[in-house]
Amino acid sequence: MIPDLLIYTHSISKNIHSIFTTIYGWALIASTTLLTIIKPETFPLLVVLVAIFLDFIWGILAAIKQKKPILSTRIKESFKKVFIYGSALLTILLIERIIHEEWEIATKISCVLAAACEFWSMSANMLIFKPDMPFLKLFRLQLKGEIEKKTGINTDKILKDDTNE
Repeated sequence: MIPDLLIYTHSISKNIHSIFTTIYGWALIASTTLLTIIKPETFPLLVVLVAIFLDFIWGILAAIKQKKPILSTRIKESFKKVFIYGSALLTILLIERIIHEEWEIATKISCVLAAACEFWSMSANMLIFKPDMPFLKLFRLQLKGEIEKKTGINTDKILKDDTNE
């Protein structure tokens, strides 16, 4: 029985050693720690992640509608967004943990603002894709600058051409 226990203990220590001596092991530790830290605020952070993904999808659809190439730089921009939003939101969450704020109000408000920014960008892509959507028509004037930035041409021309089709 004791030799079996020694073999088992040796096996465990060998696995622990491999965790701390490989990049994969450190990545596993880091990701597990990160998930443990953000566990209480999973839903607000997931909302931001979903908003980034939906903006990415609508951006692709808008590019297809304009017959523009879908470049890998746009995909990289989405990964940058995830990293930037994630860094900012994680920092806010950690600061709240330091001050023992149990409600994480600042994190939730920050997630709402981040998701709203993505909704703004997504709405412009939706209007480029389908300019006659009744709900989105409410935002036309406010989204004019965002649409012009995405298309590089005058918004009046895009919206007029699509409504006459």
